[in-house]
Amino acid sequence: MRRHPRSVIGSWPFSTLQRPFTPSCTPWTIANTRFQSSSSGSDKPFPSSDESNEHPRRRRRSRRAPKSQRLPLNVESLGKPGEIVVVPTKTPRNLKQRLREMQNTITEDAQTVTLGSMLEDLEEEFSPLTASAIHERIESHRTSEGLGRKLNEREWEAARNSLASSFTYNQLSEYIQQYDEYESQPEGTRARWRPGTSAFLHADPDLHTGVTKRVATSQDLKGKALLAEQILRDCWQMSIPDEIGQLDLRLSPAFLSLLLKAKHFSFDEVATMHHSSIDITSSLGLVRITGRQTACESMCEIVLDAVARIREDATGIEIAASHPGLNQIYSPRLLEWISERYGVALESGDSQVPEKILYLAENKEGADNARRILNFALHEVTPSSVPFSTYFPASEPANVYSYNPGDAVSWLDRRKQWFRWAMPSTQSAGTESHSTPFFNSHQTRLSDHLLSLLRQTPVPTASLGGGLTVHESVTAAVGHCLFTRKASVENTTVSASQLGKPSLPRTFSTDIPRIINFLASLRPITPVVGTQFHNIRLIPSSTYAGVAPTLEMKIAFKLGTHLGSPEESFDIQSVKFIQSSNAVDYLLPENGLDLRFTRTVYHELSGDALAEYVEYQDLLKSIKSSLRSIFAATVDSRTSTSLPSFCQVALPRNLVQSEPSSFDGPPLTAEYILPPIQNIRGAAISLYDFADRQLSYSYYETGPFLPARANDVSLDMKIPTTPLDMDGSLETEFHSFYNAACRMAFDIHDTKLMSVQDGVVEPEMMY
Repeated sequence: MRRHPRSVIGSWPFSTLQRPFTPSCTPWTIANTRFQSSSSGSDKPFPSSDESNEHPRRRRRSRRAPKSQRLPLNVESLGKPGEIVVVPTKTPRNLKQRLREMQNTITEDAQTVTLGSMLEDLEEEFSPLTASAIHERIESHRTSEGLGRKLNEREWEAARNSLASSFTYNQLSEYIQQYDEYESQPEGTRARWRPGTSAFLHADPDLHTGVTKRVATSQDLKGKALLAEQILRDCWQMSIPDEIGQLDLRLSPAFLSLLLKAKHFSFDEVATMHHSSIDITSSLGLVRITGRQTACESMCEIVLDAVARIREDATGIEIAASHPGLNQIYSPRLLEWISERYGVALESGDSQVPEKILYLAENKEGADNARRILNFALHEVTPSSVPFSTYFPASEPANVYSYNPGDAVSWLDRRKQWFRWAMPSTQSAGTESHSTPFFNSHQTRLSDHLLSLLRQTPVPTASLGGGLTVHESVTAAVGHCLFTRKASVENTTVSASQLGKPSLPRTFSTDIPRIINFLASLRPITPVVGTQFHNIRLIPSSTYAGVAPTLEMKIAFKLGTHLGSPEESFDIQSVKFIQSSNAVDYLLPENGLDLRFTRTVYHELSGDALAEYVEYQDLLKSIKSSLRSIFAATVDSRTSTSLPSFCQVALPRNLVQSEPSSFDGPPLTAEYILPPIQNIRGAAISLYDFADRQLSYSYYETGPFLPARANDVSLDMKIPTTPLDMDGSLETEFHSFYNAACRMAFDIHDTKLMSVQDGVVEPEMMY
């Protein structure tokens, strides 16, 4: 619409503009007029009531929509003049038109918006909510999601965003605090799987914040999103299926140490089977299982089942004044080796002496072997009171040669450095003639001094009754007497007197190479056809060490019979009850071997005496019961099977050393240790004739604590219980025995040298 110039409108006379009101005027004309007056120029005040009633003549707007136009172009297209179509722009609606449309949409029953209603809405929106109201609103989200429900990742993110956007940070924090105080229930001691992983081992894995922190770290959650995550996981205990998490299981350090060393359980196998991982922290007693929830809970059940199978036995080792060096014997290295070897755990008290053995129920044999090793450790320590002697002049020097026995000594002695005292001629494998000038010229009655050393302790004369008499014997065994190398003995040559001053610890090794060549030169003493003799030595356990005597049984085993059958497959030839024994190491520096003389005082019962006396029936039955199970388990087995660790023997009261005067009463059932022989046939004895005496030989393999192998080659002499008729007859007899024992050692060494020269046996490095 074109607007009239101000000058024209202003020049109109008032009478000319004033017109009477026309009732026939349409509402559109009135509205249009009002719109025009309101949009008139701002330089004139609002018109008076008279002026507002006038309707000046103005050109009405055309309601026709603008049309497009075709304009010719100076270009031909398809042989015709070209043209272009110009489309007019659409006129936008103004503000008043939009307001008019909004007013038309209001219905008649709509509520009128007043200032009061607006203030009420604002007051309701900004008024502070109570803590209970906030708790109820958050609980409404919990009810809709469901406690303990598993959500997929999309649903989880939607629930977390809904909580974060619906409440403030303080409201979510207060809800978590109230939930921990009033609604959280203790979980007890049972481990619970928690989603998320952590590289840290918390001292208290049951803290609620531990779960959310592990997840928040991986997803970089902060602020209200972190609180919403904590509400979903810790308060409402929701989770995502197939989510990786962790389960922390607390065990005692002893239980954890046992499971790590057990032969019938492996953490690695459990983790591999479930495609998960297990981390162990022994110092905290913590087992951390990482994986999916079902896998972690299954592994936890397996571990707890293994814990339920743990058994506990007492070692029976008592701290006594007779063993002041127990702490040195049971070193941490020895205890660790026993635990690793047999899959057990050892618990020590304040004295560091093992008091308990922990083991799995299926590893009872390993626990018995470990306890046997602990007992053997007390017996294998070489007493410092064992003297040594030699025929060599005290001032005559001999060389010191390093000697490596390997596993031919006990485990306690394998890490020590040893040397042997000998002449240079004994170290050469090419010696054609072995001479012994010092031995041939030494004092003829030197054996008397050796016998007096052996018999320093008098023989007890008290009678025990029951057909028991005191016996005494001396045994000469062949081997290597080895001294511990120390800084005080660094010279290459020392005399016998210098060798005895430092009081060096010693050991005696019976691993003799190429002994078969020597035995082949002797005449064997064959037993009855189909019979094999065995010597089994039983040592009382530490619990009965001061009560029960050591037993040595000679058994005749019938070959070709099956043990456990009704017929007796073995006979007990005799049982020796050893009361005391002492030894002297006798050095032969002109020879490659030495001797150990051992004097033994014992009581002996023959097989007939065991069957004759009533008081020995329980003893006989207990021995036969133990031997029957031993032979049946070993001989019937095609593989080498070691003997059981322990057996029970019923001792009559007259054999109990703590009660010598009390012969009446029930027998005492004592626990005995069997030697760890790999096969019972290894204990078989072969007898040979040597210098009109019986030479005894046996080879067996033991280990792992005792020497791995042993060749027992010895001569035995029984000392008469009644005095001989002529004075000096005992010394004469012992001198003959002494010469035979020395000749046995020299001949074994000579035969070894001859076999090397003749190529009978593959030569080995000597010493």
